[in-house]
Amino acid sequence: MKGIVCKMEIMDNEKLMEMKNNIAMLETLQKRMEKLTSRIYDAEKDITSLLCKFEKESLDVEKLKAENFSTMLLRVFGKYDDKLDYETEEMLLAKADYDKSVERVNELKQQRNELGSRIAELKKDKPLYESELRKREEYIRNNMTNETSVKYVELEKEQKLLLQQIIETDEAIRAANKAMHTAERGCQYLESAEKWATYDVWFKSGIIGHMSKYNNIDNAESEFNKLSSQLKDLQKELHDVKTMEISEISGIDSTTRAIDFWFDNIFTDLKVRGKIRSDIEQVNDLLGKLRLIISRLENNKKNINRKISDVENKKKDLILNLGTTS
Repeated sequence: MKGIVCKMEIMDNEKLMEMKNNIAMLETLQKRMEKLTSRIYDAEKDITSLLCKFEKESLDVEKLKAENFSTMLLRVFGKYDDKLDYETEEMLLAKADYDKSVERVNELKQQRNELGSRIAELKKDKPLYESELRKREEYIRNNMTNETSVKYVELEKEQKLLLQQIIETDEAIRAANKAMHTAERGCQYLESAEKWATYDVWFKSGIIGHMSKYNNIDNAESEFNKLSSQLKDLQKELHDVKTMEISEISGIDSTTRAIDFWFDNIFTDLKVRGKIRSDIEQVNDLLGKLRLIISRLENNKKNINRKISDVENKKKDLILNLGTTS
């Protein structure tokens, strides 16, 4: 049986392979979009629940501040201040949980927008790719021996698995870089807050020092809320590529801030400064882990690309041998 029995104009192999890789990536990204949409839905439900909790805690504080029979009794028995402190602390904790949940939803929606743009771009290749694929399938059926077809299909399956690994590795690298940049910004804010906290301990900088310190702490906490969400995403991506996982980092807790405002003295200032320094050390430790993870992922990607190149060369050899007799 002769290898070539008809001729047909076909697309350049490199262009077709680029389109094929895009289509393979498109299918994976569309599945990601479905999962991401579901996660956003669940996260928005959490926001509603946490907002109700915060409003309830705020109402408890307002009720306690109002002059009524209950507050009069608390004042008489010397329990009013303790009760107010407790209710205010509960309100601040509820607010912190709500803020963290809002940051999580914003982060997920940003991911959805970015993913949607990538999907829209990749979809442009699909109609042309499918048309060319149909032509090539017909070409293979009419012009390749059975043995060659089997080898080609096996290589296609192997390449598909390797491309899936590349996608998963790229997503993990993307997630790790995003978390690293967020951690770096948070660390910068903490370092500025630590300078103001040190100055406040010894020189009592007053309201300006307080505002400067807590402005940086607020900014750091906002970054840590984002970081918390990003680390969860990173852990999932690392699980997909079967590599190490990392622990979530904590932010500046609202209780520490409230105590520093209400009981301003050197001991509380020292506690705040100590907490800031502890967080800086934790962030630096995290940054080291993230850099190591990125390095390992990039090396892993190089190894996979080498395997893909080997498979592609084998496929090209089969295509170049079209026309030989069997």
